[in-house]
Amino acid sequence: MRSEDAFERARQVIASLGKLDQSGQCELLYLDESGFSPNPPVQYGWTQLGQSRAVEPQAHRQRVNVLGALRHGGKLVWTTQQRPTVRDDVIACFDQITAQPHSVPRIVVLDNAAIHKGDVMESKRRKWARQGLHLYYLPPYSPELNRIEILWKHAKYFWRRFVSLNGAELLDEIESLMKGFRAEFRINFA
Repeated sequence: MRSEDAFERARQVIASLGKLDQSGQCELLYLDESGFSPNPPVQYGWTQLGQSRAVEPQAHRQRVNVLGALRHGGKLVWTTQQRPTVRDDVIACFDQITAQPHSVPRIVVLDNAAIHKGDVMESKRRKWARQGLHLYYLPPYSPELNRIEILWKHAKYFWRRFVSLNGAELLDEIESLMKGFRAEFRINFA
């Protein structure tokens, strides 16, 4: 069960961080991972009367997983893999972010997934803080506070073609969606 007080405090913190980002006093990023199935999610659609909208299902073991960090201003940094995302992937992502030049603190909003926590993450977290990267964990059951969740929803339900894909085809489709974000595929976060 979600604590409404914790949710409201987190919402206010993120709103304040967003203002600091807009004024150039910090860089605010939203991090999460998402999996894409070979089978597109069930979507609403229109067809001719008497016809069904359908695709031939594929095996679920050929998923593509994406780990992404969405900048408050809209820039997306991402990686794809055809295996589960693990803690080492998250660590590598944060190491990559800290290695890039910056003049203001970077704050990453993320959920409390097991791969975002643990002893290894805690020791790395202290190192990243010294390098200007700070992690802000959302309260439980608050995915709507993480902007990148909106991106995942759009990619899965609105941008992805309604076809079953497998292997390299699925990887190509997902990479095309991620590369096309902001140019071909847009979201109004207002």
